[in-house]
Amino acid sequence: MNCCKHSPRRSAPGRLHSFFFFLLLLSAGSAFGQSDFEAHLEDAVKAQSAGDIPAAIAAYQSAVAIRGDVPEVWANLGLMQHQAGDTAGALTSFKTANKLQPKLFVPILFLGLENLQLGNRTEAVRFLSMARQLHPNDPEIYSSLGRAYFGLKQFENASVAYQRAADLNKNSGEIWYRLGITHLEIAEATSGEFAALNRESPFFLELDAESLSDQGKLVEATEAYRKLLAGLDSPPCSQASLGLVLLRRGEVSEAQSQLEQAHKAGGCSLAELGLIRLALGRGETEEALKSLGVLWKLDPGFLRMNAPVLTIEMPEEQLNSFDQALAQSNVPELSAEAVSALRQSIRGGRTISVDSSTPDSSPVVASRAQEYYMHGEYSQCTKSLLPSIATLSRDKIALLAACSFYTGNFQTTIAAAKRLRQMLHAGEAGLYWSIRAQQRLAILYLVYAGEVEPNSIRLHELLAESYRDRGKYSEAEAEYKVALGINPKEFAALIGAAATYLQDQRIDSAAEMIQKALAEDPSDPEANYLMGEVLIAKHEYADAEPYLKVGLTAKAELVPRVHVLLGQIYASREDTARAINEFKAGLSSDDDGSIHFQLGRLYQRAGETKLAAAAFEESKALARRKQEAARGLFEVQGKSQPSQP
Repeated sequence: MNCCKHSPRRSAPGRLHSFFFFLLLLSAGSAFGQSDFEAHLEDAVKAQSAGDIPAAIAAYQSAVAIRGDVPEVWANLGLMQHQAGDTAGALTSFKTANKLQPKLFVPILFLGLENLQLGNRTEAVRFLSMARQLHPNDPEIYSSLGRAYFGLKQFENASVAYQRAADLNKNSGEIWYRLGITHLEIAEATSGEFAALNRESPFFLELDAESLSDQGKLVEATEAYRKLLAGLDSPPCSQASLGLVLLRRGEVSEAQSQLEQAHKAGGCSLAELGLIRLALGRGETEEALKSLGVLWKLDPGFLRMNAPVLTIEMPEEQLNSFDQALAQSNVPELSAEAVSALRQSIRGGRTISVDSSTPDSSPVVASRAQEYYMHGEYSQCTKSLLPSIATLSRDKIALLAACSFYTGNFQTTIAAAKRLRQMLHAGEAGLYWSIRAQQRLAILYLVYAGEVEPNSIRLHELLAESYRDRGKYSEAEAEYKVALGINPKEFAALIGAAATYLQDQRIDSAAEMIQKALAEDPSDPEANYLMGEVLIAKHEYADAEPYLKVGLTAKAELVPRVHVLLGQIYASREDTARAINEFKAGLSSDDDGSIHFQLGRLYQRAGETKLAAAAFEESKALARRKQEAARGLFEVQGKSQPSQP
């Protein structure tokens, strides 16, 4: 189904005022009409200051009609047109300014922003990259560049841009959110690639088992882990992971057996963590706390990252007892910092940092990397190998990937995974570690985004859009409700909620939301388009047409869908020729073959049998590609919830 697309709302940059050029001191007398030129500039600045945008635009237009060779005036005109929402006019003005002065920052920046708004993402990247060179420490430029790369599905480039934006502005929830979603997209794309490569790989089977475990499908997860362990080779900690799943199922005896075997083999502190969980269940609290102190001393990063393993699905009474024991702990092995992290985990809080690594000045010996790993000193192992990452052997790179992952240094894991994917017979391991690290980063950044701006309407809207895009309509609805609870007239939230209800086939709820949106802005093209969707769904074709005609002026990516809806109206009136024209104009929105199929039916009605056959054939091909993509995409949505990492 191709309905209910929804694009982000346009918003002027908060720093817009800082971009204007004030040009009242231009030299006079050297050109004909110079005094009139200055008078128009003065009128423009006064209108600007008074907030009279149309008057400012008119004054600047009068000025450039007298002198069209001053790039700063064209830039100011473009800024006013941008603020007024006149994208076409703004583009013309900024292009003129750029032609007159190619190094002028403002036209370059806004040519990037306007092209991004219009969906011309390749052009947006070109201009935003130039703007970045001129202002290399501006987080808004990197954020916009990230959006452009993301729209082009160049997710690696997007992640680099968003990471730089986050480094420059750590207090923007939206940037962290976008960074998290980008890492999630990378994980999903890599998972699809892995599925197409070898679904029977032990690394792929491990990912499958872990995904089932994360979704709470414990019986299926147990079966998946057993299948994995029955093979000749399995990724690190697979047996310990099976033990943890069995523990959650209440199969304590077998869980202990699996965990003890994994612990004896060495190299997996998850096994020790599982045994500590069993000790807590037996009431051996002091011994459990001592063991936690040992794990913390070996590698604080490991315990921070995996603390939730201790308490997942723990009965509330036992959870409260554990929390109280930590609060009253006088076990010397367990530091105050460790107690704080563990209690934070019990409360569902974030226990690891968004920084890629934490300072550690302890000495390491490069030749002892394997020994560090076997003892659970993953941070030491990472430190010993990382300086030589460019020259390490395949086995050492795989060791670096495992060590860095288990200590929570996910950026290093990704770097090691990239090296593995370039090596012979190591591609599957590289895919595995890349997916796991990208997933962890995605969750971490999404959680942090909510912490940075807990009451941000915009962030709730972005989270809702993400849920809706993944078919999680109830979660999307919940986020929109939060946003509308903060501001019941928030236009973007009303529009987004309407689109969500439409995709979930809740037509009456969609109608309620879109009517509220139209009450706020009756002329908004996207709101009119969505009202057209609602009325078409109700088969009220005549009422839908005027709304859809307004919708034809919506964002470029929505217009093909509007044409399809108009085609449905004309088809219902048996105006076959007009219907065919509209469907042809909307073919670019067909991602599942349904539009080509309807077009084929119209060609049949018109007696165009060859055209009908071609349309049906293309419909089948699109449907086939959609099904193959759905089968190939590995299920990582169970990890996309912004919950405790």
